[in-house]
Amino acid sequence: MQKTNSKVYSLIIVISFIMMSLLGSVHFWSFNESFYRNEHDKLMLYGKHISEYIGISDDDLAKLTHFTLSYLNDPKATLDIQMKVNGKQREIFTDDEKAHMIDVRNLNLAANYLLLDSFIVFTAFIILYIFRKHPVSVLFGCYKKVLLYIMIFIGIIGIWIMFDFDGFWTFFHHIFFPGNELWLLDLRSDILIMIVPPEFFNHLVVTIVMTFVSLIMLFYLILYLLDRKERMNG
Repeated sequence: MQKTNSKVYSLIIVISFIMMSLLGSVHFWSFNESFYRNEHDKLMLYGKHISEYIGISDDDLAKLTHFTLSYLNDPKATLDIQMKVNGKQREIFTDDEKAHMIDVRNLNLAANYLLLDSFIVFTAFIILYIFRKHPVSVLFGCYKKVLLYIMIFIGIIGIWIMFDFDGFWTFFHHIFFPGNELWLLDLRSDILIMIVPPEFFNHLVVTIVMTFVSLIMLFYLILYLLDRKERMNG
């Protein structure tokens, strides 16, 4: 019975940790305004910096980025904002852009709840695992098995991103935004996609994957050392 409980607890801990690490990595970088500033400083659109291409100042680009990211975490917010673009006051986002961002916000809010739930489950079961003195070896063994499949999956995704990011990004949108094509924005006219052009998302996805891999490998190392200590003391 003890061994069965250890396996069940281990699987719950492993799954919740992986979910927490993945969603935490996504959230951290997706809402890291320093990352956006660095990307905006580097990226060029048709030979111009993003702010210059849009027709706004660097300060206004930073304000617009902050406004847009804040919207994604506030279910009551709107995307109604006006700014001077090329010297003329105008509404920044079109109806299609606003409609797509409603979908993005709903996805983000659901991910936030799942992240919180994963954290709660992971914390609760880790405490129970330790309190009831389940062996580290069972948890480590479970994690190694799951980690193998995760790394294979990441390898496949990594190769896909490396050789065909557009194909990966299109597949992603078909999975998470089924039934509409509002995400197909025009880089020549839609400011939303000018703020975060395809190259930006390429860098973002790679950074998220690297962070996620670092977290799951760190947990592997911790469990390896604890398992080794347990065996030496056993």
